[in-house]
Amino acid sequence: MRKLFFILWIFTLVVETISLQARLAIFGGMGWLTTIKFTTLPEKVGFIAVLALFCAAFCGVWAWAFCGVARRLKCDVAKAQRLCATLWVIVVATDLVVRHKVGAILGSAFSFFDFATGVGGVVRMIEQAFQWYGDVIVMSIVAIAALAVACAFLFRWVFKPAASSAFEKIPAPLVKGGIVVAMCLCFAFMSIWAAAFPSTHKVLADETMFGAATHAVVVQATDLDGDGYGAFDLPPDSAPFDGDIHPHALDAPNDGIDQDGLLGDLRRDDLPASTRNRIESMGQANDMSYLARKNVILVVMESVRHDMLDAKIDGKPVMPRLNAFIDDGAMRIDNAFATRGFTQNSITQAFWGSYFDPGHGLVDDFKALGYYTAAYSGEDLLDEGFDESLGWNRAGDRIVDPRSIAANIHHHTTVPAGVLLDEVESFLDSYDAQNPLFLYVFFQDPHFPYQQDNPSVLVDRPIKRSEINVKRRPRLWRTYANQVHHLDAAAGRLIDALKKAKLYDDAIILFISDHGESLFDDGYLLGHGIAIGDLMTHCVMAVRGLETPPPPILSHVDLRPMIWNSFKSRAKSLQNANSLQNAITAPNAINTQIGDHLINGDSPQNAITEQNDDPIINANSLQNAQSPQNAFPVIQFIGATTVPTEISLRYADGRRITYEFATRKAWRIHPYASFDAETVVQRIAYNGEPADAKIDPATALRPTDERRAPIPIPLDDAEVQYLIRTWEYLQWFHRKD
Repeated sequence: MRKLFFILWIFTLVVETISLQARLAIFGGMGWLTTIKFTTLPEKVGFIAVLALFCAAFCGVWAWAFCGVARRLKCDVAKAQRLCATLWVIVVATDLVVRHKVGAILGSAFSFFDFATGVGGVVRMIEQAFQWYGDVIVMSIVAIAALAVACAFLFRWVFKPAASSAFEKIPAPLVKGGIVVAMCLCFAFMSIWAAAFPSTHKVLADETMFGAATHAVVVQATDLDGDGYGAFDLPPDSAPFDGDIHPHALDAPNDGIDQDGLLGDLRRDDLPASTRNRIESMGQANDMSYLARKNVILVVMESVRHDMLDAKIDGKPVMPRLNAFIDDGAMRIDNAFATRGFTQNSITQAFWGSYFDPGHGLVDDFKALGYYTAAYSGEDLLDEGFDESLGWNRAGDRIVDPRSIAANIHHHTTVPAGVLLDEVESFLDSYDAQNPLFLYVFFQDPHFPYQQDNPSVLVDRPIKRSEINVKRRPRLWRTYANQVHHLDAAAGRLIDALKKAKLYDDAIILFISDHGESLFDDGYLLGHGIAIGDLMTHCVMAVRGLETPPPPILSHVDLRPMIWNSFKSRAKSLQNANSLQNAITAPNAINTQIGDHLINGDSPQNAITEQNDDPIINANSLQNAQSPQNAFPVIQFIGATTVPTEISLRYADGRRITYEFATRKAWRIHPYASFDAETVVQRIAYNGEPADAKIDPATALRPTDERRAPIPIPLDDAEVQYLIRTWEYLQWFHRKD
């Protein structure tokens, strides 16, 4: 057992150290989305010592338990040792393959929990993993199986019967005692020592199976009140004997109790009235007894980053049709942001007008006003529960997605934008315009891994999934741009079809992407939803037909009220033109669908839109509405809506304040500003390189104007306090725990 233990210990320590350095570059250099670096010699030696402690504890427990069971079963000792070592190698290899592949594709900030909630559950996450990386998963399984066979033969030689080795001369009680002490020290480190070594604690808990297992046990053992948080969790439970007080609990205003342990008890006076009113108005229904109703066409574009509007490949514009739409009079909106870089959040927020489901949304609104409601989605609406969460199952007249498209002969869960437009054009050609139309279109083409079945126009061939890495960024960029280009072509066809059907002129037509997309711009980060920043949240947006100017900065939450504010303005204009005889009477109002949610004269919505002290919501002029200093910032977050890991405010002037719950650290980000201890963000620009060009991130990165600086004492900073209080009030007012 002693020889087995030492071999497994040394093997595991070496492999884990190499893996952490390769994935995260924790000892310096460039890693994937990590700011933790051990630069001094004491830091490096100290981390390796703690890692060795964890490896010793778990390898020792594994070998001790396995050999103990083998002795009880009277198995051959040599065979038992070979099997024990082989299985351990398989466990370690499987863990590292999963971590390395996920890190290589999505960055080390990837969270299985966050991703599962973003795509619609664990089952859906597994389905997408096989859909995108089925070949890689199968090859990994085969490789691990081959490794197991090789180890089995190797360990036949290592553990063959022989004279006692130097390891066997070490007294067994000493080895077993050392294993027990090591395990106790591991639990001590994850609890009482964690505050002294937060960086080491975070790397171990997030990036090694030993640390994750120990952390989970510590949390469960110290969760004395059953609220799901332990005394040494991140963030810790400050009231371990009170189940009503824990991190991310709803902090009820003015009750004298600080439920979430931040900044003391939440008080309504902590926030300006305009901020409270804005939060309270989210998701509220509108009494929409309006005059002439416009057609509304809402187009959501998957993963189209903001700079695609101006991008060119070999001199060819990536999005010529949307630019032509803007040139034709549509308003280009450059300050649209996703609150979280996941499709599910962006689309549901657009329909709800809220971060949380109010039980009704845009589809209900339009249906109650006598609209014909139609949805054409390039992704299966059942995949992420959009049929129910958006209201199509209760108020949709026509729903078309890959399940019902005859051209989808292979029964894929997504279809190209061009195929979807065939269906839309057919519908619009035969549409009876007797009723106003609400048309929702979702284009899916540029989603990772950028393999939608579209012709190669901006690239000679698409990048293969196995080729996706930072060194091949030119081909990745062209492949992604090629998918955006086909989406743009479909958008142009949609505009043409609306004109042909005479639904274009008197309509609100809104194009918006659900979020941005990082394409290794910073040398390591790919995809969306795993970091707060403009790359993953800055959206393309163009709109035609609004009667009121949009706010200086907005998110998908603002689309629902923005549409109805435009309707209200149109109604007032027609009333001033003595057109009251055409008014829609009360029986057509939305209260037949919304019921008790219909707001009255004393409601927060009316407080904002009619008598609010904030000049943005009740804008009387475009100039006043576009004043950045009067704009509400966009509230952004990472993780689940109820249990985020980070929250942020993104302001219209480019500023950003970010707060991390686990470490209680905060950062201030600003373009063109200078801070103490600042970090200048670096990016890799696309300079029109040939598709086969190889990028060296170490030399390709260039500094940008964006600067980031830590806030020394976050909870004493006024902007951080405003951020936390805004998030607390949003959660308290809208969550239904």
